[in-house]
Amino acid sequence: MKSCLTTLTVLLLSLSALVQAAERPKIALVLSGGGARGLAHIGVLKVLEEAKVPVDCVVGTSMGAIVGGAMATGMSADEMASIVSAADWEYMFGDKPHRKDVPYFRKRDDQQDYFDFTLTLKNFWPVPPRNLVGVHYISQFFRQMTKGIEVENFDQLPTPYRAIGADLETGKTVIMRHGDLPLVMRASMSVSGVFPPVPYENYLVVDGGIVKNMAIDEGRKLCGDVVIAVNVSSPNAQRQKLDSLFAVSEQTINIAVQKDMQAQIATLTAQDVLITPEMAKLSSTDFKESTKLMAAGEQAARTRLAQLQRYALTDVEYAQWQQQRQQRKAKTPHIQKVEIAPTRWVSPQVLKSVLAVPKGELLDIPALHQRIDEVYARGDFVRIGYQVKNQPDGATLKVIPVEKDGQDFARIGLKMNTDFANTSSFGLVAMLRRSWLNDLGAEWQVQGELGETRALYTEIYQPTVLNGAFFLAPWLQWKDEPKDLVINHETVGQHRILHAGGGIDIGSVIGKWGEVRMFVADQQVRWRSSLEVNNPSIGEHYEQIAYGIKAVFDQLDNPRFPRAGNWIKLDYTHADQDLGSDKAYQRLTLDWRRAFTWDDYTFFATGRGGTALGSTLPYAEEFQLGGALNLSAYRRAEFVGNNFFFTRLLGYKQIKDMPSALGGGIYVGLLAEAGATSQQDSWSSALLDNTVYSMGAVLAADTRLGPFYLTVAQGQQQRRAVHLTLGISY
Repeated sequence: MKSCLTTLTVLLLSLSALVQAAERPKIALVLSGGGARGLAHIGVLKVLEEAKVPVDCVVGTSMGAIVGGAMATGMSADEMASIVSAADWEYMFGDKPHRKDVPYFRKRDDQQDYFDFTLTLKNFWPVPPRNLVGVHYISQFFRQMTKGIEVENFDQLPTPYRAIGADLETGKTVIMRHGDLPLVMRASMSVSGVFPPVPYENYLVVDGGIVKNMAIDEGRKLCGDVVIAVNVSSPNAQRQKLDSLFAVSEQTINIAVQKDMQAQIATLTAQDVLITPEMAKLSSTDFKESTKLMAAGEQAARTRLAQLQRYALTDVEYAQWQQQRQQRKAKTPHIQKVEIAPTRWVSPQVLKSVLAVPKGELLDIPALHQRIDEVYARGDFVRIGYQVKNQPDGATLKVIPVEKDGQDFARIGLKMNTDFANTSSFGLVAMLRRSWLNDLGAEWQVQGELGETRALYTEIYQPTVLNGAFFLAPWLQWKDEPKDLVINHETVGQHRILHAGGGIDIGSVIGKWGEVRMFVADQQVRWRSSLEVNNPSIGEHYEQIAYGIKAVFDQLDNPRFPRAGNWIKLDYTHADQDLGSDKAYQRLTLDWRRAFTWDDYTFFATGRGGTALGSTLPYAEEFQLGGALNLSAYRRAEFVGNNFFFTRLLGYKQIKDMPSALGGGIYVGLLAEAGATSQQDSWSSALLDNTVYSMGAVLAADTRLGPFYLTVAQGQQQRRAVHLTLGISY
């Protein structure tokens, strides 16, 4: 009896709402495009909700399609504002995974001086990028906003919805009435050249703003007796601001956009409402200013409150209208099956092992996105999308991975240092990697360097089990590097040290944070000098057979200018004459770095130490201190020995953002260093007695080419130096 009464009540409320809807004019909300300025639409929605103005359908273009699509699913303005305020827009548009998600075998590249991009190769030729901005994370953001809703057509949404796009081939307006809602939202805002075009039916869809930035006519066709139109487009720039190629190009496009918009606005009548937020100082790229943008929309809507209130409902009527609308909301689906689209190179087991969803489990979007991000962070995919398909036997989660255009990748970079006196170095570095040599994810990598140091290194990384904890890594190396000779505080020349040989590592992965490698290596070592110095070891050539262990733990949030995390490295080598080595020695080093942030200030502490454990190191293996960020006031390799310690505290603050195309930020900081070496066979108080100090100031920039440092340092006995450095100090 109780259930019958409940059903009857719902039916009566629905009938009442239908009668009210028949008596009042239908209202179409039309939202224009405008990039970040489109976030002002959320402020307008907030006022409409407060004023109890019902919206019977919504039509959006570009950013208007995104806000409109979220609203059409039943999301409130407050929910939208909360999601938008919490969004990391730089992260989403940068499409670069959080470092915590990146597996260590990929993080290893961060210890090299490569530029901040990776080239995909096809037939050993670079594949040109199709767009400037990736879409993996922005697509996930749209899925989050729509909560995984799946409908046959957009008339079935709580609020009927249309998105406007443009066909890239013909230039025709594309009215998107059905399809995968998050994909349609992305299609409507896919600015040509910035985002990739989106296939839709027989069209290749890009940003609809170039053909119909405010589709008032489509709003009338869909439902609108009355149109509430919101214009957030950027006005044409004044002459004095047309002072660059970019400004002129943007103005040329905007003229055409504004011309069509004015034609649409001209069709508005006295019963319609036009809302134009005032955002003169906010641009289409100011996503970080979401609070100001939403406030601008709210303020503009309040100035039109008298016009809007003509269409307001009573409290009871609005509650009934909202209840009817909420009844149309799709319920969170139970996933009965997971399907993964086929891949060309990447083993599908990588996706299956991570994306397995228990049968019958409710779709948990945040958890699903986290699992997808773990796979995406491997670097094999352009994006990993998914769709939820409702079927008679339950919902199917279809995962759609889009691989990169090739399985070969290359990185290049530069390293440079000068003290503006008598020490300068320069190097060109490069890396070539072929991924997925087999179904276990084996990779072959070749690294090279030309310049003051000349080197070639190749390794095959072979996991023993897919996504397993163990791997094998045979390698070969040839490296010819300098070692400065410093006498009486002056660099008088260089020795050259050559290592050539190979080995095999047996390793274990420590989650995403690090790895441990045990190794055996056999190398030929030779050192030579053009200087006439009294050292019988000059020209020495010997075989070095050694075993040891290397362990690295990397939890820094940024390898260049971290704000948090630790980096720890342990390296132990034992050259043993019982194995046939010409030299016998032990060499142990420990390096610990810790970053922590207080307010706007970051402190990056480093502690390093090394010992020969009672043996005597060959000249080629001696520890060295001196040079940029390594006792900066002193010459490179001014201090050498069998044992050493070094500490550094670098405090810095970001003072300016750089354009994202150029890099991250510009920093200023202070530097304090202390360290010492000794020729004794083991650590002793004499090592501490040798301690020298250095203090200085740093101006740095995090660029796409790498980190630049300008360091001015003062040491003891009036020692001072200025360094300009490009490269990471690992």
